[in-house]
Amino acid sequence: MTNWQDIQKEIQESQQNLPKNSGISGYDLVRRNKYKLIKKLTGRPLLVYATAFHNNIKARVAPHLLPIDLSDKDGFYEITRDIPNKEIDIFVHSPGGSAEATESIVKIIRNNFENVRFIITGAAKSAATMLVLSGDSILMDKAAELGPIDPQVRVRNRYSPAGAIIEQFDKAAEELKKDPSQLPVWLPILQEFAPSLLVECENFISLAKNLVTTWLTEYMLQGDKMAKKKAKIIADYLTNEKN
Repeated sequence: MTNWQDIQKEIQESQQNLPKNSGISGYDLVRRNKYKLIKKLTGRPLLVYATAFHNNIKARVAPHLLPIDLSDKDGFYEITRDIPNKEIDIFVHSPGGSAEATESIVKIIRNNFENVRFIITGAAKSAATMLVLSGDSILMDKAAELGPIDPQVRVRNRYSPAGAIIEQFDKAAEELKKDPSQLPVWLPILQEFAPSLLVECENFISLAKNLVTTWLTEYMLQGDKMAKKKAKIIADYLTNEKN
């Protein structure tokens, strides 16, 4: 398997061979050539949905631009509407985001294509895990990662996992029950949260679980007599529910 050092060498060599002031970077040239190679190997159109969420600078400067949100559905609509093929590959690298936005994106994808295969070589977390579970199959690198289907909720100017917010509320309630004198410590933290946030987080997690159960039953587990039961077990596991 090609490692990052080999890819960097390829990027440097490509950059050296490009005409000066071409406006093209070696990085972009190598990236596009890799995509073309995938399309040649599979014979299927390839869509790429990737964000630089591992880039510390971008994560600090524009964290609100990295998660899946409702604006992404417009991009998926534009890029899919003129593709005649009924089979497609979608490369995903994302920290996740909104469950509602993911639901809209899945509707666009599944209304346009009969067979959808997701490709993950890095990470597809949270709502991005939900997205890839709407496919007919998933192709993953050995080092690739999926995660819990824990939608991201915007709190002030940043996104936080819904499950983590609920866990923090539970931890605060437990500690304050044992020792009310800890209230001054917890008050600044809890003041960041709107009164309805806990209920909203629970609703988002419930939505994620129901969507994943439905998608697995309809697509990846289609034809399996135990599809609904298996889908529920997977959804429960991915939402950390053991019941």
